[in-house]
Amino acid sequence: MPKFTRQSLVIRILFFSALILIWAIVCYLQIYPDYLLPSPLKVIETISFGFSDGDYLLALSNSFRRVLIGYFLAVILGLVVGLGISRFKYLSDSIGACLTALQSIPSVAWVPLALLWFGISEAAVLFIVILEAFIPAALGVQTSINNIPPKLIQAGLSLGCSGTSIYKRVIIPAILPQLLSSMRLSWAFAWRALIAGELFVNGYGLGQTLELGRSLSDMSQVLAMIVIIAVVGYLTDNVIFKKLEKQLNYYQK
Repeated sequence: MPKFTRQSLVIRILFFSALILIWAIVCYLQIYPDYLLPSPLKVIETISFGFSDGDYLLALSNSFRRVLIGYFLAVILGLVVGLGISRFKYLSDSIGACLTALQSIPSVAWVPLALLWFGISEAAVLFIVILEAFIPAALGVQTSINNIPPKLIQAGLSLGCSGTSIYKRVIIPAILPQLLSSMRLSWAFAWRALIAGELFVNGYGLGQTLELGRSLSDMSQVLAMIVIIAVVGYLTDNVIFKKLEKQLNYYQK
């Protein structure tokens, strides 16, 4: 994994500043009308007003609540299923093969099924989030276990580990780095699935606020939601998960 340095920070700041500058220049030249492409300043004002008014904060908190519930349920289920399909070949040939096929289906494709099964409700959103986050978690656990050197397991067995103790003392510690990477990937899938689900159901969240902006032809709100979604996704991936990976690597040294 590339090491994050001060130079990397400067490059990222310069790159995003250049993107915002190009955006501002396009708006200044009026290549597109304001109602189609509002200026960066207008979007910043919309974000500021939305948070000061409390609407965006409520939407963000509701979305976080949904994605956290769905994500943790998906990780737990994925860990159990991943251990099962890595241990028993008949499960790998059946459930494992099915999950491999299902992982290519985009989250938005599950929306009609979720709406028919659960109606226009929060349960439909949770179904989409759990399904999308569960698949990479389960397959990640299976891949991690399959990549364990056989000699490591043989060494554990020769030292008296058997049954559940081989998982507790050998397998789980060995797959922790890859397991964390799978959890990181699952979070990205869960976050995208959440927004896709919220676009089509009742309630109040980032996806619903995005759809409200579209229905009102309020492009500044649409872009504000896109910016918030991107920033939250970036922070969780590059701050929380990278910090966890760094701490895990530190303790394993």
